[in-house]
Amino acid sequence: MIEKYSLRGPFLDAGCGVGDVAAHIARRGWEGLAVDSTPAAVEAARRNLAGTGVRTKVSELLDVSGEFRLVVLCTVIEHIRDDRTLLRHLHTLYPQDSSPGHLIVSLPSNPSVEWRWDDNFYGHFRRYTRADVEQMLAASGFRLVCYWDYTFPVFWAMRRAYTALLPAKKPRSIVPEENTYESSLQSAWQLGPASRALAAMPIWPWVFSLQERYRDGERGFEAIALAERI
Repeated sequence: MIEKYSLRGPFLDAGCGVGDVAAHIARRGWEGLAVDSTPAAVEAARRNLAGTGVRTKVSELLDVSGEFRLVVLCTVIEHIRDDRTLLRHLHTLYPQDSSPGHLIVSLPSNPSVEWRWDDNFYGHFRRYTRADVEQMLAASGFRLVCYWDYTFPVFWAMRRAYTALLPAKKPRSIVPEENTYESSLQSAWQLGPASRALAAMPIWPWVFSLQERYRDGERGFEAIALAERI
């Protein structure tokens, strides 16, 4: 998306977790700010972003200020009770001129068929359809540019398997916001050595190539959307 649509910084990684997405963007030499409300996550992000042009900060997202040409919300908005209020606040963080400003949002999709026990574990309030995303963005001052499914078929099948075969992990709280704080540092599917061995297998370039063929569909469990400020 960055290359195809000529996106540019500085950028804001809103809800950065341990900073892996910000670190990926920082390899382009861009300056930016990585923000999360969980102090332990920001401390991990600070270590991962050392030596880059990216600052880190502990902050609630509605308190963030500054000017950015790209805002990234990576698996964040489903944790926000009032998603449109957050997007309207982020809309105020772009330079007040005619230059383009972009928003990248990744989020859980297919609410009618993909809600599983891990949604509760992570503290999700909802899943989205493509129509939901387009309407939410339009109501908050953005225009949807593209929408990609990045989980079908391989990651989709893997999630179907682990949510069916593994014992359901119960959330620590009945309050979704409290589970959100926990989820910034943990994963429902991490299996220790087995997960590390799977990640080290030389299959992933093939997997990504396969999944790219299906990215315009809506059959997976997560999607990524690019929007332009209007």
